[in-house]
Amino acid sequence: MQESKPASIFNQDNSAWQTGRYPLVLGEALGLYDSVNVPYPKLFDLYKLQKSMDWTEDEVNLEQSRMDLLNCSKNNYDIMVKTLAFQWELDSVAARAIAPLFAPFVSNSELWAMLSKQSEVENLHALTYSEIIRQCISDPKEVFQEVMKNDEVLNRSTTVIETFNELSKYGALYKLGQVGKNDPTLKQVVLKGFVALYCLEKVEFMSSFACTFALAEQNIFQGIAKLVQKIAQDEQVHVMMDEAILEILLADEEWQVVLSEIRGDVENIIREVIEQEFSWNKYLFSENRSIVGLNETLLNEWVLYNAQDLYRFLGVDNPYPVIKTKPLVWMDNWLDLNKTQNANQESDNTNYRLNSVLDDSEDEIFDI
Repeated sequence: MQESKPASIFNQDNSAWQTGRYPLVLGEALGLYDSVNVPYPKLFDLYKLQKSMDWTEDEVNLEQSRMDLLNCSKNNYDIMVKTLAFQWELDSVAARAIAPLFAPFVSNSELWAMLSKQSEVENLHALTYSEIIRQCISDPKEVFQEVMKNDEVLNRSTTVIETFNELSKYGALYKLGQVGKNDPTLKQVVLKGFVALYCLEKVEFMSSFACTFALAEQNIFQGIAKLVQKIAQDEQVHVMMDEAILEILLADEEWQVVLSEIRGDVENIIREVIEQEFSWNKYLFSENRSIVGLNETLLNEWVLYNAQDLYRFLGVDNPYPVIKTKPLVWMDNWLDLNKTQNANQESDNTNYRLNSVLDDSEDEIFDI
């Protein structure tokens, strides 16, 4: 390993402000936050978009959802508890992973602002799931057990967690100066970390939301669904963030070379995430469990529908059947902000975003 000087929390020798050249990662350790020089304004626009969507975990009254869980069928209860258990676990991982794990490598102010906001929002998501369980489940210990003792829940996130663990290890080595920024393995680990984050938010979260919203389509668990809807809409912004990072990196020939070196690993990460989702779907619909409007086949197609965007974006071969038509059209009712603007007197209103507008034609976000 190529060693270097241990990094400081404040780099007074950072000279990038003189040129305005701040690479996203593995450049000079950051000193001052620099909004004078902004080489990647799209990242800051996404930070502002996410900030404009701020909400809190206590915006929705969960009393009816609590009653629904007390009075619903065992089938619906089990589906909801197992879904919440996974969502709680994976958002707990994301809350502690994003900013801390990527922090040692970040050398760009707008990227740091965006990742910090993304991490803050994942903390809100984890808190929200915890609050749903605290308020709606008679014995919350049941869900703790479901997370900690159920291998099906834990196995669903194995690949992402293992990739993040490797990133954590190399972050510590890099911070201590025991591995240099030009070490080829370091760049491979960082890129795999961003790919794993993309898989997490594009595939795994989106798959779990389908189960929550399919139950809510039966007019039960509406309060829970409203909160999860806010989470799902946040995750769509996070996918935009992940794609923006990867797009910037892969526009650089050096990072294209890194991608070519780890192409097999990238294919394995995506494939393993997909197969873990398939395994979970099989488990979820085993033991006579069912969801009106959703089954294992449809959920598998939903996984592949979302995953094929990963393959296209990263330019790697997709070994799975192409899903040409969106298998769960009704998901748009929950994911599209414009379709969920309720009047304030009708329900707890959590869908309004203030002081921003998205111009889709230019893919730019503007404050107003």
